[in-house]
Amino acid sequence: MLPRLYLLIVLYLSPVLAWAEAAGDAVDNADTPVNVADQPAAEQEETRRQVASEGEDPQAQTTIERQEKAEELAEQEDEKKQAPVDGARLEKAREAVLAEEDEPRSEREKKVEKAIFKPSLEGKIYGSIRLHYRSTDQGSIFGDAGSRLGAEGGWRTRPDAWLYARIEAGFNVLDELDQLLSPGGSSGEGEQGDSVFTRLYSIGIETPGLVASVGKNWSTYYRVANFTDRFDSAGSDGVGTFNASTDGGATGTGRADGVFQSRAYMDFLPESWNVEPFNLNVQLQSGQPIPRVEGVKYQNAIGLSTVLELSDDFTFGIAYNLAQIDDLDNPAVQAAGIKGDAKALLFGTRWFDEQWYLALTVARLENHETTDKGTYFLGWGSELYARYRLINSYWLVTGYNWLSPDKDETQAGQYELLYGVVGLRYSIDDFKRLAYAEWRLDSTIGEDGEALGNIFTIGLRWDF
Repeated sequence: MLPRLYLLIVLYLSPVLAWAEAAGDAVDNADTPVNVADQPAAEQEETRRQVASEGEDPQAQTTIERQEKAEELAEQEDEKKQAPVDGARLEKAREAVLAEEDEPRSEREKKVEKAIFKPSLEGKIYGSIRLHYRSTDQGSIFGDAGSRLGAEGGWRTRPDAWLYARIEAGFNVLDELDQLLSPGGSSGEGEQGDSVFTRLYSIGIETPGLVASVGKNWSTYYRVANFTDRFDSAGSDGVGTFNASTDGGATGTGRADGVFQSRAYMDFLPESWNVEPFNLNVQLQSGQPIPRVEGVKYQNAIGLSTVLELSDDFTFGIAYNLAQIDDLDNPAVQAAGIKGDAKALLFGTRWFDEQWYLALTVARLENHETTDKGTYFLGWGSELYARYRLINSYWLVTGYNWLSPDKDETQAGQYELLYGVVGLRYSIDDFKRLAYAEWRLDSTIGEDGEALGNIFTIGLRWDF
């Protein structure tokens, strides 16, 4: 199976790299000279924000916004300490800070003498309407594709520290029928029969150097898996993020259930290396049910990941998740094909700028992922995602998902997941509001040798 994977990688990477090279030549040959030293910082920061906003994790974008606010306040405090400030300059600084607070403007103007910072509450309601029309060999359906509604509230205890709470609900009213027409992939949404379900809920504290939270949250594994979880209608099947046709909550690789998480930012590498502060993510779970194994639970589980980002927007990440299984002699465990602890090791890399995005993830999965019939196995998986801006707001999207059991995993039958994706995306407002069309060219074979067939999808995403 590996030669087929290598061929897919070559086929998909070649045109993307060619387009990237052509885009670079176009910039080099432009008539207007470009000062490389002046441009990249602002452009790269804006590109990073767009990439973060495209992802599924709402906390990632919120963290960026909070850190920017903290940096602005820190700069204002430094200016105040370093030099005398005349009346007009002080008034301007005060106005900038007070504008962030949730009080009437008239009240702010009466109290310009108050301190630069005071504890404050902030909150927001957000959501995403995601609808699609999907055509398969078994029929066609119009339904929802991961619509959600959420709320977050935060209390800023210091200029650079927040206490926050978040809850997010998903809607699965029509998508339940869609899962029946596409049984070979994991939706990462609610279980069948859950028309409305809880996607996320957590409380935590966040500072520039440390984040800690408890609840149901995006996993440490997803910090790397999200590099390639960017397709609009497919994806995330190759590396076990949403394993065993669940949202990855019990095993801890998707939206982890009952989890304690911490994230530390470390900045000790020499500035000359052009490396952004990297993060070390840790999560702990215990007593979660083993998916598709009745009455048996994992014992302790731990997730680890780290992401290293270079200044030129090249990123490398590694993640590991371990969920212990003590009751291996249980008949239900053995019948499911489980031979040991659930393990998932993931390597990921991505590289992007404002014109293109390229990412690859590769995973080693043991007793973690299942066939379409629910049989666990040991195997390898990989996912590739690439996009290129054709013109203005039109993007070409392509990639693949591949997951295959080891040759000696006979209990998995003929199962192999393998499909390519080709699509066209129109961005109405960056990646928050868009329309798309995607073709899933499927060569997946089920455990019993049944082929699933190709899928064509058109859809709309509208975040608010």
